[in-house]
Amino acid sequence: MLQILASGEKCLGDFTFDFYWQHQGSRLDMDQKIGEASLRQIVQSLREGERVNISGDVGSRLGSSLGVDLIRLGGKGGPIEGTGSIVVEGDVGRRMGISMLRGAIYVSGRVSEPMGNVIEVDSDLTGYRMFVSITEALEKGWDVTEPNHLDQQGLFIEDGIFRDTLGARNPADKTIKLEGDAGMSTGILMRSGQIIVEGCAQENTAVLLRGGRILVRGSTKDFTGAEMRGGEVFIEGDAGSFTCARMKGGVVYARQALPLPPAKRHPLSPSERTVVARALELGPMQALMYSRFGLQ
Repeated sequence: MLQILASGEKCLGDFTFDFYWQHQGSRLDMDQKIGEASLRQIVQSLREGERVNISGDVGSRLGSSLGVDLIRLGGKGGPIEGTGSIVVEGDVGRRMGISMLRGAIYVSGRVSEPMGNVIEVDSDLTGYRMFVSITEALEKGWDVTEPNHLDQQGLFIEDGIFRDTLGARNPADKTIKLEGDAGMSTGILMRSGQIIVEGCAQENTAVLLRGGRILVRGSTKDFTGAEMRGGEVFIEGDAGSFTCARMKGGVVYARQALPLPPAKRHPLSPSERTVVARALELGPMQALMYSRFGLQ
């Protein structure tokens, strides 16, 4: 068990080390010390199933990609079963649990929004709120706290919390339905299932999507479908600029978008109009206003 004294530090327990492979240590040094422990030691302890106790307030990006065996850092890309937990005696900054997959985060104080891919469950630690990955809650049937609820069809999120990376890496053939708006990177690296956003979503919706379906009742911001590999995205409104940037596969259906070549705008075939009408619950004439955006 590690004991950490914090004073607002960012990226504690961040399995990506603030995307180390991109900046090569220019933004964050893996061996930077927080008290007696380094950032690398914190992550290694969590990978080995240990608890990390933090006294004091922490900054943004606590527990990013917690429980992910990251390919970019020599892993296999899947979950690390038996990931440990982070216990914070204090407040937590924005984007806690971005792309989180396994483990748990306990917080005694406030958690700033947007949060990441986390949802509150009944805590087994008195005086602390407990958060787990939305993806794990969906996979394993965690009992989430009201007003959210989970049944055989999927997870229904109604707490009004603004979240980034909703449903990150989801492999389960189930539905996540969000009442309200979503943040950045909804469905990142998702492989199966469905996400329904009953509102708008921010940049990078469906980034690196592998499969499944994302449906947004409003509009999305730029880079929808960036680096998509597969799956379907339905946007009831505008899909923004730079749509389908560096796309490898999959398809985006939207009323308007500005695709980045080689992706193009294509008119819908009769069968595709039927698909769009059913997905978005439109009449046949309304479906004529939509287009397909993709490589072919």
